[in-house]
Amino acid sequence: MGRYTVIADISEKIVSLLCDGMVPDLIPDKNGIGLCGPDEKGDFSVGIYLYDIAENNDFKRSGMVNYSYDQQKFPPVVLSLYYMITAYSASDIKFRAVQEQRILGRVMQILSNNSIISGEEFGNDTMGADIRIELLNLDTEEKMKLWNDTTKPYKTSLCYRVTPIELESTKARRISRVTEFTVELNDNSEE
Repeated sequence: MGRYTVIADISEKIVSLLCDGMVPDLIPDKNGIGLCGPDEKGDFSVGIYLYDIAENNDFKRSGMVNYSYDQQKFPPVVLSLYYMITAYSASDIKFRAVQEQRILGRVMQILSNNSIISGEEFGNDTMGADIRIELLNLDTEEKMKLWNDTTKPYKTSLCYRVTPIELESTKARRISRVTEFTVELNDNSEE
């Protein structure tokens, strides 16, 4: 099941996918893509901002999960992760908008091509569910609310949901299994 690091692991997977698909064609090196808020982009050309984490009730489990022969764990919390991805070009002002649009187009292409990730890679053991990366259709007003930097105008950004993510429980209980049983047959037939 998903370790407590599963949220960071998913974020790093998104960074890795984008690096593999954009470096060196659009972004000079892997240090140009990273996790940051819109107000703290630093030297990134592509900023990935985890803006929300929510419980996913569509995949919620209620039963105990067999962990070993004599132990069960409480069910995992199933999460949806929400990301905002923004392009920041350092190009000359004449070329900046076009470069940022190319970057956003490539981000969409990469995440669309990799929209399904094996759930086993991230510990989705109990459900066996693959992880989906979905483009969200938020309107501009909703995206502007997510934009933290009120000193700078909103930049066109993409929003994605990544789900289902299992965050395992550390709470477990011991169980005992039936190891032997006896069957008695009575012959009640009359002769």
